[in-house]
Amino acid sequence: MKPARGAPPPASQSQADAADIPGRPDFVNSFVQGNLPVPATAVRAVSPERERRTTRPETVFVHLPAPAPEMKYFGRCFAYAYITPADAPCKANPAPAIRAAIGAALPALRYELQLGGHGADRTLRFRTPEDRKAAMARQPFALDGGVTVKLVREGETSNVRRITVETLVHVELRGYPRELRSVEEIRSRCNGFGHLLEVDPACFDAPDMAPVRAVVRTEHARRIPREVRIGWAAGLFRHVVPVRVLRVWDWSESLDANGKYVPIYGPDAVVPN
Repeated sequence: MKPARGAPPPASQSQADAADIPGRPDFVNSFVQGNLPVPATAVRAVSPERERRTTRPETVFVHLPAPAPEMKYFGRCFAYAYITPADAPCKANPAPAIRAAIGAALPALRYELQLGGHGADRTLRFRTPEDRKAAMARQPFALDGGVTVKLVREGETSNVRRITVETLVHVELRGYPRELRSVEEIRSRCNGFGHLLEVDPACFDAPDMAPVRAVVRTEHARRIPREVRIGWAAGLFRHVVPVRVLRVWDWSESLDANGKYVPIYGPDAVVPN
């Protein structure tokens, strides 16, 4: 039987079963910003030889809050220009070639050329999203000698992978230091594996080193690390927080009839802005 919307995950899913998720990373690193004092529980940070830079993964995940509407508008003004073929002589000085190619098709279009990002030859900043849309509709732009200029929108380059975050995970951060017991600091500790949705309000009145319980939204429960290694003083000191997975369920099961998230801790839940 499917639980009612807004209800917590089914009780039949035991904590032991939920905690046994294969493929979870051993740890993620999280560094404290600012001049917060180093707690007495932190120790000198020493990484085992097997975890030195030569064996660490090349990719890290950082979950950021949804951008403000003005930032979304700003992002829709950018595109990336790629010149083909790869051995085209104009790639040595791509700006004139890009301007010539776009100008031949859209002579009145105005934009700013910036240094390339995401492996592009140049980044284009248009005045409005509508200007970018007009350019995208006319591409690819051709030059003599079989040279073409192709535009790719912000967020659609080949080195960007879009994911869906439809999994909710109830986590317990064990031995969590009091010095970082605020919503923003807890979010900073979680953003390496998910979006923080809510925090158990009892965590803020709990004694030193009591667990912090929170709900995060992520791609898959395998994203949840077994430890969060919190670094202070440019990483010279470290406090290790083991992470226990309590429950896993689908995002849709925590939505009310209007599609709004219903906190499992009720109206007293601490929800980030």
